[in-house]
This record gives sequence, C-alpha cells and structure tokens, in this order.
Amino acid sequence: MTNSQEVFYLHLQGEQRGPYTIKHIDHLLNSGLISEESLFWREGLDQWMPVTQLVTLRRRRKPWELPAVAIVVALLFSLLTYIFGPITLDGWREIYQHDFTAEAAYWRARDVVRTQCVPKGGLVIFEDLSEAEVELNDAKTGRVVVQGTLTEAGGSARSTAWNVRLKYDTAAREWTGFQVTEVAPPQK
Repeated sequence: MTNSQEVFYLHLQGEQRGPYTIKHIDHLLNSGLISEESLFWREGLDQWMPVTQLVTLRRRRKPWELPAVAIVVALLFSLLTYIFGPITLDGWREIYQHDFTAEAAYWRARDVVRTQCVPKGGLVIFEDLSEAEVELNDAKTGRVVVQGTLTEAGGSARSTAWNVRLKYDTAAREWTGFQVTEVAPPQK
C-alpha cells in the first residue's frame, strides 16, 4: 500500500501539475474532474502511470438511481403504513390512555377485552366508539360496553359485547380493568 502522505504529480492537458496526495487524486478521479486515462508520477518511478493503478475508480451513480431508490423506499414505507398503521395506532390508543374521559375509558376497555377475553388464536374486531356505551362516575370508576366480532381459532365468528368495569387512578393517571363479562350485543 502506498503511503497516503506521499506526493504525486499528474499529467493533465500536456502539463505536469501537482503535488497531490492520494486523497486528492481519488477525489479528482471519482468526481469526474480527471479521466481514468490521466497519468501520475512520483519520485522513484521511471515513467508516468495511469491513475487507476494508484486509486480505484468507483462506479458512478446514474443520475436516476438516487431518486429511484427514494421512490422505492417511500412506496415501501407507504405500503407498510397502510397495512400496519391502523393496527399500530389502535394498539397505542388501547395501551396509552391517561385521561379521565369517555374516549380514554373506551380504548382502555378494548385493551382489557383483548388481553383478558380473547382466546388464544382468536381475533376481535371492535365496533367504533359511537357504538359503545360509556358511563363514568365521580368515584373515578367507569363502565364500558364494547361491541365487536369475535373470530375463534377454528374460524367460527360471532357478534358479541363485553361489559368492562374500570377504575381510574388519578395519581398514576391510569385506567385499570377489574371486571369483564361477556354479554349479548344490543339489538339494533
């Protein structure tokens, strides 16, 4: 390996130019400021040599490559967001509820149902907040009836509802489910 502090001279447009270091020559070659046919010389060499024997010509990017990669990454990110975004957002809403509000109680009740009532291998798809019954009282407790479709591991699906009793800890700003029962869904 050549010492990077050595000095080299280039033969450019019929003239000797320099001195340059290897880093300078590498930059000149790979930025297109000199061609790969350019010659170099340093003390101790008998003749001028091609700069490609001193530094490596790296493949230059095509002008369309960077925008194409950016578009592919953006499309992939958009696809993943489309697929997993709603699930991730619902999971976040179910876990991180810190207010004593009807909406926070609804989301926390969904989490309680999902973790305590859905059998292994099952899937529940909940109805919106507008379909839920939410009652909050001054004792910092609440009752939420959430509705949904429960699909068992075997594939059978049924509409159902869950009556979830919650307590709100004002110091911890946290909802806790203390009683869950499955009930018949309200008739529409």
